[in-house]
Amino acid sequence: MPKPRYLISTTKPDGRIIYRYHPPEDAIDAGVVKRVSLGTDFEQACVFAEQQNNLMDEWRSESKYLRELTRNSRVEDLVKSYMVSMDYIKLGDKTKRDYSYYFSYWYNSRVSGVPLIRSKLCNISTPLCQRVYEEHAAASVSLANHSLAVYRLLFNYGIRQGFIEVNPFKNVKPFAVKPRKVVWERNHVRAFLSAAYSEFEWRNVGVIVNMAYEWGQRLGDMRTLTWDEYDVDEGVLTLTQSKRGASIKLPTSNGLQEILKQQHRDYAFQKYIAPAAKPVRGKLNTYSINQLNRIGKKIIVHAGLPEELRLMDLRRSAITEMVEVGVPLPSIMAMSGHATPSSLTPYIKNTLRSATTAQQMRDFPDSLL
Repeated sequence: MPKPRYLISTTKPDGRIIYRYHPPEDAIDAGVVKRVSLGTDFEQACVFAEQQNNLMDEWRSESKYLRELTRNSRVEDLVKSYMVSMDYIKLGDKTKRDYSYYFSYWYNSRVSGVPLIRSKLCNISTPLCQRVYEEHAAASVSLANHSLAVYRLLFNYGIRQGFIEVNPFKNVKPFAVKPRKVVWERNHVRAFLSAAYSEFEWRNVGVIVNMAYEWGQRLGDMRTLTWDEYDVDEGVLTLTQSKRGASIKLPTSNGLQEILKQQHRDYAFQKYIAPAAKPVRGKLNTYSINQLNRIGKKIIVHAGLPEELRLMDLRRSAITEMVEVGVPLPSIMAMSGHATPSSLTPYIKNTLRSATTAQQMRDFPDSLL
């Protein structure tokens, strides 16, 4: 049997021949195939290599086709082309999932009865894009604005590749979003945690909220924390944030450290610090964001807290607290993971507490006379 492409072999000192599948870098980067050690069975290694080569050949054929799009190609072809491009491949996993989610909307938006995703690029006009945007905004303005940014990015990619000449989403007018400014007060957090820790089924939601508030981090990152990210003995969290990829190290208060030590005693047999209370098929998994918000709402009601509070407000609350007590912006950035001081602007509020802190730090005298 002839050796397939990209199947290589190595002879060990004991005479054994080890086979390995070693495909080109571009196919690996695209997630089409992987480099794999295949053991000593030549025939099985050949079968595996042929299967992977077929996948790669199909991908290359599709990629070539997608590099030759025209104005008469369909929107779904532009999406496919973008999703095999290095622009997309270099994105983080969460960002890829978000983009795919936004593109999926186009299966429901229609042009003359045809799903937008299957419409020709030459038929996509700015008025049409405005209508698509407004369809999204009817459900959620915030989500519509996130979607719009991704749609503009996609069509800019098409311009760079020479598939189209103008971006029909460029002049779409977005609606203004009133920024959410609700923050938790310290007594709100205490009441929530007291309620959450009083019930076993709510306990791990309490742990997630405790971590999110103390460390000023996003719920999404806290719900998926694993034990290899937290040093139980030293009480130090080493986190790579999912949204921007910032790497940060965070200390732990004595109170939270004791809680996490107890978590470790109870949950060290699996990888998550605060898994969902109920196992699925005998396995503990993470809470979804929807599950967290649903249970969080129950705890808020049980604790008699203001109904306007949302778990997503915890990060804003923590950062706003730091701003108000005069923590230097570089120190806040080291904790929050923000890249620039301007990123903290939404958290800076003109409050009496902030002004009082500024005056105290200025060491202003009681009288100038």
